[in-house]
Amino acid sequence: MLNGIRKAATNWLGRLVLIVIMGVLILSFAIWGIGDMLRVQGATSVASVGGVEIGMEQVRRTYQNSLEELSQRARRRITNDEAKLIGLDKQVMARLITEASLDQRVGVLGLNIPQDDVVASVTSDPTFKGADGKFDSRRLFEMIRQAGLNEPLFLAEQKKSLLRRQLAAGLGGETVPSRTLMDAAYRFVSEQRTINYFLLPATNANDIAAPAEDVLKTYFESRKNDFRAPEYRKITLVSALPAELGVDLTVTDDDLRRVYERGLAAGRFGSPAKRHAQQVLFPTEAEAMAALLRMSGGAHFEAILADRKIKLEDADLGLKTRAEFADPATAEAVFTTEEGGISTPFKTSFGFGLVRVSKIEPGTEIPFETAKASLGDEAKALKLRSDAKIQQRLDEVQKKIEDAKTAGKALAEAAPAAGLVVQTIDAISATGTDKVGAKVNLAGDAETLKAIFQSDIGLDNEAIRLREGGLVWFEIAGVEPARDRPFDEVKAEALLRWRTDEASRLLVEKANGYVKRLEAGEEPGDVARSAGAEILEISVNRREGGAVGPTGAAQAFAVKIGGAASASTIEGGRVVLKVTNTAVTPLDPASGIGVQLSKQLGEQLGEDMVTQYVQRLQSELGANINQRLLQSAIGGGS
Repeated sequence: MLNGIRKAATNWLGRLVLIVIMGVLILSFAIWGIGDMLRVQGATSVASVGGVEIGMEQVRRTYQNSLEELSQRARRRITNDEAKLIGLDKQVMARLITEASLDQRVGVLGLNIPQDDVVASVTSDPTFKGADGKFDSRRLFEMIRQAGLNEPLFLAEQKKSLLRRQLAAGLGGETVPSRTLMDAAYRFVSEQRTINYFLLPATNANDIAAPAEDVLKTYFESRKNDFRAPEYRKITLVSALPAELGVDLTVTDDDLRRVYERGLAAGRFGSPAKRHAQQVLFPTEAEAMAALLRMSGGAHFEAILADRKIKLEDADLGLKTRAEFADPATAEAVFTTEEGGISTPFKTSFGFGLVRVSKIEPGTEIPFETAKASLGDEAKALKLRSDAKIQQRLDEVQKKIEDAKTAGKALAEAAPAAGLVVQTIDAISATGTDKVGAKVNLAGDAETLKAIFQSDIGLDNEAIRLREGGLVWFEIAGVEPARDRPFDEVKAEALLRWRTDEASRLLVEKANGYVKRLEAGEEPGDVARSAGAEILEISVNRREGGAVGPTGAAQAFAVKIGGAASASTIEGGRVVLKVTNTAVTPLDPASGIGVQLSKQLGEQLGEDMVTQYVQRLQSELGANINQRLLQSAIGGGS
C-alpha cells in the first residue's frame, strides 16, 4: 500500500487526491477523535472524594499489590479476569475512597503523630522481623521495593495509616455489647440439637432402565443449551519462553533465600507456638491477688473456679496462638507464664484476670536448608521478572518478530527469522479444551487464552508478555462458531445425564416419603427398618454436622423440635432425620467464653460504627469514579 501511495504522489493528479484524502482525515480527527484522545490522556484522576483526587498510578499500584497478595495466598497466579470476578477492583476502590475520606477528616480534626512513633511502629512490626525475631532492614526495603514505593513515601503512607487507625479507635474502640445481644449470639452458636437419622445410599444410575426415545428427546429439548457445542478457534502460535531460548535459569542460594524470606513473612514456612489456658476474672485486683496467694498456699485452680461458680469448660480459652487471643493483655499473660503455672493478676476490659497455662506447643519453623528444595520454580519465576539480561534477550527476539511482521510477513514466516518454532492448534475453546474435551497445552495458559478470544481473524495481535516471563504471538487462522448439536449427535451423553438426574429425583422422592411418615408420628426406628437402614442418633450445632454433614445440620435447624427433613450427603445419597431435642447452656459473662464473645461482638459493633461513619463522610464529601480510567488503571477494557 505504501508503494502505491509513493507511486501516486509522482504526478500532480495523485498529489491532489492525496491532499484531499488527508484533509478529510485531519478534519474527522479534529471533530471526533482528537478531542476524546486528548481528554483521556489529560485525565489522570480515577476518583475524587471531596477535594482529594485518587490518581491512576495510586490505583494501579494498590491493585497490583493486592493482586500479588491474592496470588501468594492462592499459591498460584491469579489472572486479572479471576480477580475482577471476585470483585478485587471494587474492593480496592472502596478501600482507597475510605482512606481518602478518613484522611480528610484527620486533617479537619488536626490529628498528628510524631515521626519517631511512625518509625517505632515499623521496627516493631512482626512483618519486618527476621528469623532471630529482630527488625530486619533488608526485609523492609525488599517489601518496599516490591510494593513500588520508596522509603519516604512508605513512611508517609504508614503515618496516614496510623492516624486513620487512631480515628477509627476513637469511634469504635472498646465498644461493649449488651447482655441481650450476647445471650442471643451465644444461643445461636451454642445451641445443640439431637436428631434421629438414617442414611439412604445413592442410587446407581446404570440400574435405571433407558427411557423411551420420545422421553429422552423431550429431556434433550428442555436442556438444549447444556449440549451446545462451543466456539472453537484455529490458532497459529509462536512462543519465546526462557527455556526455549536457552536462557540460563540456574538459581543460586541467594535467589532461593529471597523467596524463603518472603514466604517466612507470610507464615508459609512455620507454625507459631500455641498455648492452652484457662482464665478466671475478678472485679478487683485485690481479689485476684488474694486468689493467687491461696493457690500459692496449696489451693487448686479448680477450687477458685468453684468459689466463683464457674465451670471448668467455661473458663477454657482453648489452644491458641498469641495472635488468636482477642485481648492483648490475656495473650501476654498466657505467653509469659510457664506450663502448669499461674500468671500474676492482669487488667482486662472486664476486670482483673488470672490464667493457668495447661499446655505449651512450641512453634515450628522450617529451616532454609530444608525448605529450599521446594523453592526452585518460584525462584525461577522471580528471576525471570527481575533479571535484566533475560529481559534484554526477550526484547531482541521481539524486535526480530515485529520487524518481520512490519515487512509484511505472516507470523508463520516471521518465526524462523527469530529462531522460534510455529505451533498450530486446530481447535481450542474458550475454556482451553479441544473437541474431545482434552486440555490444550497452551503457552501462557489463561493470559494467552483470554487474548485469543478477544481477537479475530485478520487482526494484527501484539505480543503477550507473560507474568512468569516470556512472550507469545498468535494469529487466528479460523473460527468455528458455537452451534446447537442435534439429538443424534449427543444421544449417548443425553442418556447418561438423564439417568443421573432420574436417579437423584427418585432418591429425593423416596426420602420425602419417609419424611412424611415421620411427620405423621411413626417411630424413627420403624421407618428406618422399613427402608432397610439403621437408626442412629447424633447431636449437631450450626457449625458442625458430623455424620449428617453441613447440609443435614442446616436442615435440622430449619425445622421445629419434632420436625423431620431430608438432605443430600457428600457421597450422593440422602439423610432422613427427625429433631428430638434441643439444648442451650446459659452464658456466664465472666467465663472465658463470655469474655471472648464480648470482645468479638464489641469489635464487630465497633467496625459497624466506623463503617457507618465512613459512609456518612462519603455522603457529605461526595465520591465519584471514572470507570473508563479505572479499567485503564487496572488493565482491561471498559
